[in-house]
Amino acid sequence: MHLRKFSRFALPMPGRAAAQIRYSIGGLAQAQAQQPNRPAPAEPDFRQLSFTFAVIALCAKVASQNAPLTGDKYLAFRAGFPLTGGLCGKLRKLFMLACANPTPHSHYLSQIKQLFPGRRALYVSLVDRLFAIACASGSLSREDDRMLAGISHALDISAADYSAARERHLSTPRPHEVLGLHKKTAYGQVKKRYRELMRSWHPDRFASETVSPEVDMLLRLKASEINEAYRLLSRKPA
Repeated sequence: MHLRKFSRFALPMPGRAAAQIRYSIGGLAQAQAQQPNRPAPAEPDFRQLSFTFAVIALCAKVASQNAPLTGDKYLAFRAGFPLTGGLCGKLRKLFMLACANPTPHSHYLSQIKQLFPGRRALYVSLVDRLFAIACASGSLSREDDRMLAGISHALDISAADYSAARERHLSTPRPHEVLGLHKKTAYGQVKKRYRELMRSWHPDRFASETVSPEVDMLLRLKASEINEAYRLLSRKPA
């Protein structure tokens, strides 16, 4: 695909405006390890622009996944694009068009990997931003969690990096909440509940089944969360 056909929803804009959007992506731009004193080119770099529009589309897909777009999620998206003036309207229009566009998010992931292959820091920064959008309302749905796990797998992000990003954007639940128990539940019931949950969530239970890599990652994360909650609740007081 020719780079000038970088987007199925892109709007025409003058070169200077496009370059401003390109250089407004904060941590993602830093993750590309560009030279800090490098001046913006007179003509837009279509490789960079393709990347920027793919990021906008991917953010939109996460923000509008299986639920109406909320103001919190849009503001979380805009936090990565601190623009002012007339560019705000163009950015909003691109974002809203991407929300309504039926193109799957995998298309934009492939585009990002093709444009900047093997850029681990860039990919980790991108997933961190997507988590900020998905968790903007204070929680993370199962559908969002699965989508982000799939994105992380497609970008070859390790389970450890995925888990770290997840934890940064979610408030850590209390141990008894993880196990679905009352705070004063007796130890015998805690142990019983722990075993029930591990029978349901342990990855070994699905060893004979074909599960996708992202589902396997989610199972391991959930099992680790259950184990840690049980460890904290079963500690004997000093």
